[in-house]
Amino acid sequence: MSKSRILVVEDEAIVAMGIKQKLEDLGHQVLGIVFTGEDAVKRALETKPDVILMDIVLKGNMDGVEAAIKIRNHLDVPVIYLTAYSDDEVLKRARITEPYGYILKPFKKSEVNANIEMALYKHQAEKKKSESIKNQIIADFYDFIFNTMPTVAEQSDTEMRSLILKVFSARLETEMRPSFEEEMASLIEEGKVTDIDGIFNVYLTWLSKLFTGFGILTTTQDENGEYIFRFQNCPWIEEASKKPVFCLNCQAIVNQSMQWTEIDGSVERKLTIAEGGDACIFRFNLPELKK
Repeated sequence: MSKSRILVVEDEAIVAMGIKQKLEDLGHQVLGIVFTGEDAVKRALETKPDVILMDIVLKGNMDGVEAAIKIRNHLDVPVIYLTAYSDDEVLKRARITEPYGYILKPFKKSEVNANIEMALYKHQAEKKKSESIKNQIIADFYDFIFNTMPTVAEQSDTEMRSLILKVFSARLETEMRPSFEEEMASLIEEGKVTDIDGIFNVYLTWLSKLFTGFGILTTTQDENGEYIFRFQNCPWIEEASKKPVFCLNCQAIVNQSMQWTEIDGSVERKLTIAEGGDACIFRFNLPELKK
């Protein structure tokens, strides 16, 4: 068993110390114990743990689910929820965040260890899958440029971009859409989501997780029916800086996946890091969510 660096988020001091003792007995390193959602986000960004054990119900303005969402917007780290409740109403919001496990309190050392090992295994498998997709994106781009360069050279910039988007979109239809529909359906069913707002939030969770898997830090901001989705960094900055049309890869993913949701609305890319911006910015315009 490998030694893991774990952050514990639990607002009951006695319970938290008991968890810490169990983890240390198992050989894990406890990076710290925090009692609020706000402190969980801050400490996670500072320490970058291997796993976070997060109590769902926390005292204060931010519960464990909201803290987990904020952490995942910046870090690709598996979260295991701790809860004293098994009622679906309590777990409903938690399911949408796609946790790597649940542990009902009180729990045994063997139970928490099994959850940690499974979370780390699943997380590593997902990283390998994301890395494969990331490498395929780069390979597809250069393959496309190489094979179509004579044709592209005769076209305008607008026509070239439109052609590249069509090629990338066609690839996404066959390679990404099936898993997208399966994951979205599972999340919507588990969270018992029925309204447009809930479906869109599930979609944003999926989108954030996808790009986080590529090594991209994302944030989301709601401006009364217009959602701003930001990439804080670019793992392909070298390729994108040399050939700005490379950014159409990400644009195709966002545009195409938004269409798959069948939500009435549009998405526009406003800025990119490769073009000198501080972030890559996508603006979702959703008339149905405007109040």
